[in-house]
Amino acid sequence: MSTVHESTYEVVRSPGTTTILDNPVSNEERSSHVSPALPGKALNWIDGEWVDANKTMDSFDPATGERIGTYADASREDAATAIAAAVRRFRDSDWKENRQLRAKVLNQIADRFEARRDDLIHILSLENGKVRAEAALEVDMIPPRLRYWTSAVLTNYGRALEVEPGHLSFVLKSPIGVAGIIAPFNSPLVLAMRSLAPALATGVTTVIKLPGSTAQTNCMFSQVLAEVADLPRGVINVFSESDSDGSSLLVESKDVRVISFTGSTKTAKVISAAGAPTLKIFQTELGGKTPMIVFDDADLSAAAPKIEKSSDGVRWAVLRDRFSTARATRRCRQVSRTHQNSPGASEGWSGFGPLQRYGSCDRQSECYPHRQDGGGRDCRGGEGDPARWTN
Repeated sequence: MSTVHESTYEVVRSPGTTTILDNPVSNEERSSHVSPALPGKALNWIDGEWVDANKTMDSFDPATGERIGTYADASREDAATAIAAAVRRFRDSDWKENRQLRAKVLNQIADRFEARRDDLIHILSLENGKVRAEAALEVDMIPPRLRYWTSAVLTNYGRALEVEPGHLSFVLKSPIGVAGIIAPFNSPLVLAMRSLAPALATGVTTVIKLPGSTAQTNCMFSQVLAEVADLPRGVINVFSESDSDGSSLLVESKDVRVISFTGSTKTAKVISAAGAPTLKIFQTELGGKTPMIVFDDADLSAAAPKIEKSSDGVRWAVLRDRFSTARATRRCRQVSRTHQNSPGASEGWSGFGPLQRYGSCDRQSECYPHRQDGGGRDCRGGEGDPARWTN
């Protein structure tokens, strides 16, 4: 592990590329927390410092397969450093007691996410594959969550009950310690913030594990946090990894008291078992594809575009009989033919961005055995060896 600091770089955007130049940004754009980076390399943010890793991986544009940068692929040791930083900050600072500071910081974070909105939308769209409208929706959900928890932190209170004359029972809420947050690639910003905002409000310190396939987005997420003037170092620690060594340590560590996990039911069963020896508390959102129910008297012209567009376009309609199922399938197929995949970084000419990973593309192809029979075709960005993509 190595640490990089005391330099600031400017992000320059053009269609299909993101370049980090060594031209310093203006003093007006700097905050008391410097946001450094290596040109083209996304770093981890641990204990208020920009931290490199022993392993470097490539980041890609899923629409074209083009390399858009590199990132520091965190190890188990990097995760341990992040946990130690969070423990120190929780133990040695007044963060857990100072609700006025926490409310101030939450408001400042919301301000910075609003100020960096366009940058976040761009990098999320470029690297994650969302079309701009969907990337904007994700980014715009963040400030309201932060404002909500800003209010909640100032109104948190305990309870007292006179159980018998002269005897009072008190219930007081207090922060539990260090929280681990594990968020997926599909909506890394808002799903990380969905857990981070209430964690900060309650006074815990945090370690956030984000996927390597969105490392450039993760780094900008950290840069925005680093611009928050009153955020104490070590309260938030963020690392990206391509495998699960770091997240495994979050689950196993006795110093991490609670885990917020978004992912598959299968993985949740594994981590729940791994966390049992330390009596880990888990908050999870698991699996599921939100099936849509379409009745046989529905207007399929109105329903089909919604089914086809919902989330990543992979949803199943549940109907009452085979005739209706076939009729809806034909209608959805007709709608699908009107769309083509568009580059994630552009407004595009459809409502869809590219699938973010080749593994997802293969799985989705298996769901549509009729795609060629019905005149459809696979639209995959990035020609060449799939092994060069981050899976």
